[in-house]
Amino acid sequence: MVAAPATSPSQLPVEVHCHGGPIFRSAVAETQGLRPSYEDAYAITSEGQTVYFWVFDGHRGDCASRFAAELFGSKEFSPSDDKLPSDRRIRRAFRTVDSRLRDHLCQVKSGNAGSTAVGALAARNRDGTYSAKLVNCGDSRCVVIHAPGENKMSRAAIQVKLPRSLESFCEAPETNWSQDASWLPDWPAVVETIDHKPSLWFERARIEAAGGTVCGGRTARLDGNLAVSRSLGDFDFKCNDGRPAAEQKVSCLPDIYEVSGLPEGTLLLLACDGLWDAISSEEAAQFVHERLRYNPPMELDEIAQELIDFSLEAKTRDNVTVLLAQLGYSQDSSEGEAD
Repeated sequence: MVAAPATSPSQLPVEVHCHGGPIFRSAVAETQGLRPSYEDAYAITSEGQTVYFWVFDGHRGDCASRFAAELFGSKEFSPSDDKLPSDRRIRRAFRTVDSRLRDHLCQVKSGNAGSTAVGALAARNRDGTYSAKLVNCGDSRCVVIHAPGENKMSRAAIQVKLPRSLESFCEAPETNWSQDASWLPDWPAVVETIDHKPSLWFERARIEAAGGTVCGGRTARLDGNLAVSRSLGDFDFKCNDGRPAAEQKVSCLPDIYEVSGLPEGTLLLLACDGLWDAISSEEAAQFVHERLRYNPPMELDEIAQELIDFSLEAKTRDNVTVLLAQLGYSQDSSEGEAD
């Protein structure tokens, strides 16, 4: 791993890291921004033809995000073969991490800390294409971006399978496409994860069934406090002993998207809401795609840094973490490998 300190146009420090492996290259840019502390974390693990990318956005302290990054970055939750894990295994991992986090937060006397989690798990197939599972719990987001060599006419035939909750979401009369649908981005984005906010009707339904309340419109908060409706931790919102984890006011279970037929060069952009408060998924995808089509193309670390700069210039006050990965372009080993 290479860490390069930098300074944004706003004079706030930005740290940039590069990671690589047999099937990918990546860069991570992170800044504390105007917050008094840095509460984000990330993890990258790879084995053979498989790689896992994770970004965590903590709140009410950094205990939950750092613990989650440590666990998801450990061998126990790392790739063990060249296949992607089943959805059942992913959900079990989230329940396990949430349970261990409860014990950890009790030990460090930070029982109310919480963290969102977004992941992209990718594997190279025998035919040279890539498959990925996008895993989202909270309001951090992953966007899949077409390879820079593709255009609208020549783009690959990519298949996307939505989570079960979104399949019903698409068909429900309560869905307001102009406000709620955020998983159908325009070119050059392929798909994005939907943010888990209390304002979404199916999240609100679970919250209210568990005894919670949602107040406010698009900036709604759960019980007047929490701005996300799914997370790791936040155990003061998981107190209904009569309900399983998936039915608590705050659920620890992620949505899982399946994407297949991805060509070499496809990009994965993972970031916390500090970025998404300043730029849409479509704008970010266009931002990345254009810079990789320069002659010569920009490097991933430069693009990640520019995304941070853009969010800071847009006056985001949050921590910002951007993880940008490209499939199929292995990174020189001198620049560092994932764990």
